[in-house]
Amino acid sequence: MKRIIIIIMAILLFVGAAVGCQPSDPPAEETKPSAEVADTTSAPEPSDSAAEPAPSESEADPVPITAEAFLAKPGIRISVQAGTVGDFVAQDFVGMENVDQFARYVDAITALSQDKVQGTIMDYGPALKVVQNNPDLVIMDDALTEENYAFGIKKGNDELLEAVNAALKTLSDDGTLQEIFDKYINDEEGAGDNIDFNKGAANGELIMGTESGFAPYEMRKGDQVIGIDVEIMAAVAKSMDKELVIEDMNF
Repeated sequence: MKRIIIIIMAILLFVGAAVGCQPSDPPAEETKPSAEVADTTSAPEPSDSAAEPAPSESEADPVPITAEAFLAKPGIRISVQAGTVGDFVAQDFVGMENVDQFARYVDAITALSQDKVQGTIMDYGPALKVVQNNPDLVIMDDALTEENYAFGIKKGNDELLEAVNAALKTLSDDGTLQEIFDKYINDEEGAGDNIDFNKGAANGELIMGTESGFAPYEMRKGDQVIGIDVEIMAAVAKSMDKELVIEDMNF
């Protein structure tokens, strides 16, 4: 399952506490005061000095804004990688006219860093890598949607489909898939260094098309494409006694 999230500039993550943080008409039956009300209505301690005024709403601690509330603000413009789920989600929320599409997600992030847009919508996994390298950016906590994680196989190739599905089930049952995810998501040292592509396998090649710009799913390390997707398919290919061959292409 992939979470589709939004990245924004860190400074935009909070809004004033007056926005949507208290109901305008609390239920009549609610008798227990909040801590904030109790503090402002309790009897003051005797003092020779004048009491300090309560902080105004503008001085109150900020509260996080939700992703949907952020996207509902007027004038919001979003960058995306064209053709991705994030692209379609962005169009649903802010309209196609307010979405800047890029061939690569790194260019979408650059647009955000240059203040050409107010946010970027993309997968959670790659977003983690983005914010590690860009401390001025932040991931909003709530996901806009969750999508199934899958590999695509040409329609009609039922034999390959069945073989890949069987291999994935085995890898899931024995914990291999989780180990691969954990290794890359936790950024373990040496991740991707020793992927077994099963070179020279007896049953030929399994060719995988991908784009190496989606760390941690696909990325380059030296002259080799590595990542979660690559390592999973390498394990699938080995279970079929095939050599995994990577075709790195534009999305």
